[in-house]
Amino acid sequence: MSKHVQLSESERARYIYDIQLLKAGFDHVNDHVVITDPRGNILYANEAVTKNTGYLLDEILGHNPGDLWGGHMPKEFYQEMWHVVAEEKKPFVGEVKNVRKDGTEYWQEIHISPVFDEHGAVRFFIGIEPNITGRKDREKFREEFNSILSHQLRNPLTAINWSLQWLFEQGGLSIYQKETLEGLYKENQTLLQLVADLLSLSRMERIDNRTEDFDLAELVRSILEMQKPHYKDKEFSCTATGAYPMHNNRSLALQVCTNIIANAADYSAKEKGRVTMSLAKKPGEYVFSCENNGAAIPLEEQSKIFTRFFRTSNARAYKEQGTGLGLYIVKMITDHLGWHVSFTSPAAGGEGTIFYVRIPAGR
Repeated sequence: MSKHVQLSESERARYIYDIQLLKAGFDHVNDHVVITDPRGNILYANEAVTKNTGYLLDEILGHNPGDLWGGHMPKEFYQEMWHVVAEEKKPFVGEVKNVRKDGTEYWQEIHISPVFDEHGAVRFFIGIEPNITGRKDREKFREEFNSILSHQLRNPLTAINWSLQWLFEQGGLSIYQKETLEGLYKENQTLLQLVADLLSLSRMERIDNRTEDFDLAELVRSILEMQKPHYKDKEFSCTATGAYPMHNNRSLALQVCTNIIANAADYSAKEKGRVTMSLAKKPGEYVFSCENNGAAIPLEEQSKIFTRFFRTSNARAYKEQGTGLGLYIVKMITDHLGWHVSFTSPAAGGEGTIFYVRIPAGR
């Protein structure tokens, strides 16, 4: 709205008479609730409104939120809001920054619904606006945390990684020095992986749902080629006949398959380790499988395999350091995408584990 037109006393009296039944249900609601006329003038505010805003009820009634605690979002936000509720006559949901009477900023999630008269014209607006300041603060912390991980940790760790690799190959070091350097390199690699896993986790609550067309078989083959240089002593193979077209979030699919393949390589046999992948078409779905020839997952630990920070009791024999987050991230993403991840591993003393991801065909 371009200009707030306040109610006359007679108009306000007529509206208040009409909202008696509406307001009765909101008197004891903990969330901020207001009822306004079609121009946004406040006819009713519950107790939570005075607590949130710092304004007394007498200062609120008859006024527009934009003249009190509102009006601190971009102009386009309010234009869109009024277009939806007043012109399209539909409910509007959004997040809005407001300012208390004492100048303190806070955030609310606004749910505005129009109420119609017998002719289909908007008679009132009901706004239910829970306070989400705590959630917004957590989101801000995650963004700052991501920035620290990305710039203050990951970049220096990557530079250290390259320096250690150069020294190992070109530094003219003794055998003892190379052994020491190799230990440092492995520790640095573990830190890099931890940073990458923590970044993945921090992004999970704000997953980018953009989708695109891609071929799952081509994606798996590209991951295979990227992983081979990191596991030069492992044997990789992939069986996939024909095309596996998909329309989904490619980056999330990449993360799932990469984590499963890297996990299989990390825990394959020390001597002649093998990782075997396949793609198959089943009725209504694709099945991606990845098998290694390492030790079986102990039966009593199999229920924990997708939990956060969990590593099996025999994992250290294959990889001394690990974050315990790779498969947890796989489970979070597959649940989000509506896919299904599972595994089979033989009884104690057996060899090899197979992970399966069942994907609705084309999705």
